[in-house]
This record gives sequence, structure tokens and C-alpha cells, in this order.
Amino acid sequence: MAGIVMGLGIMMLAGSCTGKGKAHGGTEVLIETSEGDIVVRLYDDTPLHRDNFVRNVEAHAYDNRPFNRIVPEMVIQAGADETTAVTTESLPAEIHYPRYFHRQGVLAAAREPDSINPDRRSSALQWYIVTGKKYSSAELSELQALLYEGKVAARFEQLQHDHAAELAALKATDHGAHQDLLNRLQVEAEEALAQNPPRPFSDVQRQTYARQGGAPHLDGDYTIFGEVVEGMPIALRIGRTPVDAKEHPRRNVFIKRVTLRQ
Repeated sequence: MAGIVMGLGIMMLAGSCTGKGKAHGGTEVLIETSEGDIVVRLYDDTPLHRDNFVRNVEAHAYDNRPFNRIVPEMVIQAGADETTAVTTESLPAEIHYPRYFHRQGVLAAAREPDSINPDRRSSALQWYIVTGKKYSSAELSELQALLYEGKVAARFEQLQHDHAAELAALKATDHGAHQDLLNRLQVEAEEALAQNPPRPFSDVQRQTYARQGGAPHLDGDYTIFGEVVEGMPIALRIGRTPVDAKEHPRRNVFIKRVTLRQ
């Protein structure tokens, strides 16, 4: 999902969380928006993302910021920029899949695409909440096949990026050799995915996506580090905001203030 990705920064903040011993973690954050309040709970088993988020909250980096991207029936995205955030480096991935998957209401980090970010490092600035839609079992099976094809294509794109200089030289001097190399890279991409195919959707995922909804095509590729515990109707309302062709809201939908909930 190249569009959900805007990667940058991390400094780990030790000892600033206010754990309350609740499921998956205890730090709760109040997000006051122009549409109403949303409360998210941060997971303790994604400590780099938890601490980075808390540090940005304490620095007021998310205050008075817009929801800069809304994908209908998928996600609402917001965050800081380099002028307001505490740090501008990317975060190591903390992907715990399939324990955490993209059901409606989870909080996750945006990132740059695999072609330039094969380690799936997260942005320390941009985050999103999944709004999603419901999927039937048949739709998930069809999506599984499309995901396989998409991952082959992404691997092929990454291999082309890795061989960019060689491909450019051959394209200028030997079109036949250039095409041969492309063919070899395509085969390599297909073989790599055949050895490590995407994990099939579990029964729990299928039931959750059928009843609750989400964004299953993002599973396993982005770090999920929290979940909405209050105010999901507000997130869904924001997700219904009209957008332009670039998925920017047509009206100002913004975050007023973000604070740690005591």
C-alpha cells in the first residue's frame, strides 16, 4: 500500500508510559478531533512504537494537525511532520502477525514501500486507524490470490531497484540482454514467493473481517501498535469525509489535541 506510506523517525522513550495492566498494554491516549474524541490503547509488545508515539504526544507534535489522508472504507491517516516531530528517523518494524491483524479499529504506523524499504521500517511521524469494510469468505479467498500476485510484483520491483544500474546500462547498450535480465528477475521473484507464500487468512481473521470489517490486504506488512477503545464511531465518521482524487479531505478534518489519559 504505497499511498499509506510516509516513513521517518524514532527515539525510544524509556519509562514514560503509564501502564494500567489492561489487555495488550495499558497506555491510553486521548485524541481530540474536530469530529469528537477517540481513545487509543498502545500495546506493550511494540515498545519502540509505543514509546515513540508517547514521546510525540508529550511534545505536542500531533496537536493542531489535519487528517491528511482518508481512504474510504480503509483508513484515516494523520500524524506529525518534520517541523513538529521529536525525531525524523524511521522505526524498526515490530510486526506481530497474525496476533495483530488489520481489523477495524487498530492503530498502525505508515511507512515507505518495500521497493525502497525492504525491512518495512515504520514512519515515526505518520500513523493510521483502520476503518475498513466487511468481507465475505469468498472475497477473502479472492483477495488471497490477488495478494500473492501483488507480492510477486512488489518483489520484482524491489529486484529491479537492486539492479537499477545494471538494467540502465543494458537498456542503453543491449536490449536483448536487458530483457533477459528482467525475465530472470521475474522468475527470481516468483520463486522467492513460492518458497514463502503469504499466510492464509485464519478462521479468526475470516470471522472478524466478516463481522467487524477491516483492511486485510495490509496484514503482515505494517506494524500495528494499538487499538481504539473508545470513539470508534468518530473514526468511522471521519472515514466518511469526502475526498479528492489524491485522497485528501475536501473539508478540514483535524486533530485538536492529543494527550496521555491518566
